[in-house]
Amino acid sequence: MLATEITSLLTDKKKLLAEVYFELQAYFESKYGKDTVIFMEIGTFFEVYEVNNEELQIGKAKEMAELLNIQLTKKNKSIVENSVKNPLLAGVPAVSFERYLARLIQEKKYTAIVIRQKGVPPKLSRYVSQIISPGTNFDYMTDNEENYIASLIIDQHKEIYSVGYSAIDVTTGKTWLYEAHGTSEDQSFALDEIFNLLNVHKTSEVVITFLEGVKNQKEVLRYLEIADRFHFSVNNERHKIAYQNELFQNVYNIQSLLSPIEHLDLERSPMISEALAILVHFVIEHDYHIIQKLYRPQLIDNKRYMYLGNNALEQLGIISKDRDEMTLFKLMDKSCTAIGKRLLKERLLNPLLESEELTRRYNLIDKVNSHTRTLDETLRGIYDLERLARRISLGRLHPFEMNYVYESLTGVQALMNYIKKHKIQKSPFSEQEISEFIRDIQKSV
Repeated sequence: MLATEITSLLTDKKKLLAEVYFELQAYFESKYGKDTVIFMEIGTFFEVYEVNNEELQIGKAKEMAELLNIQLTKKNKSIVENSVKNPLLAGVPAVSFERYLARLIQEKKYTAIVIRQKGVPPKLSRYVSQIISPGTNFDYMTDNEENYIASLIIDQHKEIYSVGYSAIDVTTGKTWLYEAHGTSEDQSFALDEIFNLLNVHKTSEVVITFLEGVKNQKEVLRYLEIADRFHFSVNNERHKIAYQNELFQNVYNIQSLLSPIEHLDLERSPMISEALAILVHFVIEHDYHIIQKLYRPQLIDNKRYMYLGNNALEQLGIISKDRDEMTLFKLMDKSCTAIGKRLLKERLLNPLLESEELTRRYNLIDKVNSHTRTLDETLRGIYDLERLARRISLGRLHPFEMNYVYESLTGVQALMNYIKKHKIQKSPFSEQEISEFIRDIQKSV
């Protein structure tokens, strides 16, 4: 269903709103999976409908009523029958809708379709304003962890699997790419590699594209533990090279004599290129704005890091699917900033093999050891600048968050001065730029 068809359906005066609702519910469920729920603004409420009779079962009114602790009723409670014309209904006031929506998104389970109304009767119309899923959650993050949405394109030839992988964290703008191929000796090697990446880069949502060679899709889903661990959907669309180039040029703002695919060094990696295109297209369908100003995609270089096969990260107790289980990461994590927490996890899950870089880090640890108390106190005043900077670049910063930016930058400035005074390390930041930014904030408040 095209966007124009959705608009046409929402403006169809010949159909009841409930009929329109269930047509859209069926469409979005087929596209994004069974954990899809539509919130439609009707008057001063956002409503969720459901039909549950012998002939038809569709909608999530009862499930939303239980989850959000709101009353379940019927469109017309004086009629016993539950049907499309008289569906079950759960609604929340429009004035407090954002609070309920945030509660739903924190479940990391649902794709929420928000349909808003504009105008006044009789010239009232409705439109799809937001599609929010666990991996495209930009405004409702409550923890400091990474939040990647991954795209997998999977093929199989003579029992040997090949996988193209791309992953984007829309809250930080980071993108990772990888391609893996099995061998005659280890036919599932590519799947093992991807299983590991889904652990290393904390993933909340997966979009999977199966190519014609895959004989048993359910077996692949079981092997990767997709259904048990992630919100996921199966994609059936393929994107031609011309469209991939167009997407990459727009999203990564590529101005080059080379084609965008060549500019990103993906001309020899067609599975990665298509996996990335599918992912970018998927995010654009949810929210075009959050896909803008991404960092250049990074190809994962396995030569730099130790190979961790057979789910070694969990078997060694470094991380765990069980949130309550004590792990090595939890034991080691004394980070006082969100950025530090993510960096620690990234380094712990990707053991480095480069001796020069390891030596540099060891030397830096020796220099910092005697200054940890002072540095710790300063760092505690620094908020999640990585995500705040992303919100600024997209024009999505809330006014109250400007104070977080100001306090963080003054903390960074103090940190830079201390490091410079004690000759710990050369600062990677421009002192002048940070000072100017702080002055600009002071002038505007």
